[in-house]
Amino acid sequence: MPLTACLSGHGTLDATLDGLGAGMAWEAVYRVRPRPVLACTDCGLPMHAKVSGRGGRFFAHDRRSSTCAAVGETEEHRALKRALAAAAREAGHRVELEARAAHGGWRADVLVTAPSGARTALEAQVSSASVDDVLERTRRYQDDGLGVVWFTHRAARWLDRVPAARLYRPAGPDGPFSRLHPLVRRFSVVACAEVCDPSPFWHGPVHAGWDHGEERDVPQFVAAVLHGRLVPRTATTALGTRYDGWAAPEDVTAADEYSASTRTTPPAPA
Repeated sequence: MPLTACLSGHGTLDATLDGLGAGMAWEAVYRVRPRPVLACTDCGLPMHAKVSGRGGRFFAHDRRSSTCAAVGETEEHRALKRALAAAAREAGHRVELEARAAHGGWRADVLVTAPSGARTALEAQVSSASVDDVLERTRRYQDDGLGVVWFTHRAARWLDRVPAARLYRPAGPDGPFSRLHPLVRRFSVVACAEVCDPSPFWHGPVHAGWDHGEERDVPQFVAAVLHGRLVPRTATTALGTRYDGWAAPEDVTAADEYSASTRTTPPAPA
């Protein structure tokens, strides 16, 4: 059950926006007679405006569709999409919900377009998903030149396989998704003498490494990612690219430079 629907003569209506993005009040489509002719943006079947038990506005199919990509979406899923869309708009970016590629290869929960034209898909994944499915969907975005960030409250097996952020699940059924697990880290190089007094004999001249991570709220994190102030930390392994949280670009560069400076060259054979 999606957050968007088509209305002839008005284009796509967005239930997360005041005026539905078309200068119309919600009351113009909700429980009115004659009923407006709404259609699903994905499958084209008839829809109607609806409000969940938690007060969330959305659109529902008149008759259950077995083929539409929006079938089975829960209010929890819609709540996370609303939070991500609001955060991206607050960051000054243009947002389209449930946007589909012209070639049909992907359908983004929240498609964000920066003033520069760069596009990023923010994916709300509250149900279980296989590693292969998430990797394949990520590849489709990347093949089209889009960035992608996955959001979930689950301890999913794919969290270290794609750019992702894990959220705390709301404490109550009506609570919003608002806070992320500690996933933003900082790199530092500090002289041992500044930290240890006296300095143990087994310590080196400096302490270098990543801290244990910081929590961020959703708007703060989304804005930092969209504006390039945070990037995913990556490492190349035999299984492919691995992801380990997020950091400022300058910290990633500092860590790479430090690693390169401490790398020793093996002696030439005699």
